Amino acid sequence: MKPWLMEILICPMKECRSELHLDVFEKHTAQVDGKDFEEIDEALITCTNCNRWYPVIGGIPCMLPDDLRMTGTQRKAEDDFLRRWRERIPSEILEKGIPFGLVTES
Repeated sequence: MKPWLMEILICPMKECRSELHLDVFEKHTAQVDGKDFEEIDEALITCTNCNRWYPVIGGIPCMLPDDLRMTGTQRKAEDDFLRRWRERIPSEILEKGIPFGLVTES
């Protein structure tokens, strides 16, 4: 993901549409025509208003509607993301995240 995307992205929830905050967990530098450009590989995007969270996985911001994030391969990818970065993700997202938090194994 290009860092400048944060300048144009807003919360995708139609009742919200607020600014987003980015916490970068992993990035690299790519070179194009002899110039260095930062690329974000893994990050957490959070809404400053409705407190929803969206992961950046493999350089792709996953900003789907809640219902499309709850099951299947998307849910598995996002659960894996939460587990992988649990030490860097705020506890309120892990415990009570919208649309879901990290389910701990018993």
